[in-house]
Amino acid sequence: MLVVDDDPDVLEVIRVNLEMAGYDVATASDGVEALDAVRGEQPAAVFLDIMMPGLDGFAVLEEIKAGSDHDFSSIPVFMVTARTEAESRLRGGIEGALRYITKPFEPEELVEALDSALGPDAPPEREQRRVVQTSSLEELARRESGVSPDGGGASDGPRVRITRLEHAPQSSSRQPRVRQARDRVGDLTVKQRQLLEALATRTPVTAVAQQLGMSRSNIYASLRRVARRLGLKGTNELLALLRQGALLGPRSDRGS
Repeated sequence: MLVVDDDPDVLEVIRVNLEMAGYDVATASDGVEALDAVRGEQPAAVFLDIMMPGLDGFAVLEEIKAGSDHDFSSIPVFMVTARTEAESRLRGGIEGALRYITKPFEPEELVEALDSALGPDAPPEREQRRVVQTSSLEELARRESGVSPDGGGASDGPRVRITRLEHAPQSSSRQPRVRQARDRVGDLTVKQRQLLEALATRTPVTAVAQQLGMSRSNIYASLRRVARRLGLKGTNELLALLRQGALLGPRSDRGS
């Protein structure tokens, strides 16, 4: 196991409890050290803090799940953080974390998370991740539409935004930058457009990669190029706009 946190006391608490449960544990105190550890000896799972200097937990999560020449995307990742706001929790689920554990936590939560993800009857990480991503996206959609979490009437809570993940407005006319991105979609290549069409259906990136015969790393590289071409802030904003239907519009309006 790899535990990542810039607080040495938290590192020690998690390490001791996981070792008492029979797990071998390595530690890292920041995001760069964490990625070096993952590349050096792939851990069975990662417990990852969010708020760290330099490379934060979301950046580490994105790198792990993006895939590379040595694909680490199947490593189960659990966020362990003091951030309790809904936007961070949803962002963690959408970007690939299997569990979002808030501090202070009970040590049993950590062991239960591992047992659930790595147990003999557990489905592959990819399937577990897809379930969490789907439920997180559905909750985000409910919050966007003002529906309460129990499926009843309008939610009384404030509208949730996912920082760096969701920047799209409810009306593109109020955001010249988004309107400009929509205008530029026609300048994309056929393959780039096919990629956006596939992702707009909320199909997981891994499944889209299989459909198009591309690696996950190539998918994300293409998305970065598309985001730059459309004048967006990055792949997170691009994916959020696609999932909201704010970039390509209704399916009936999309080209073949």
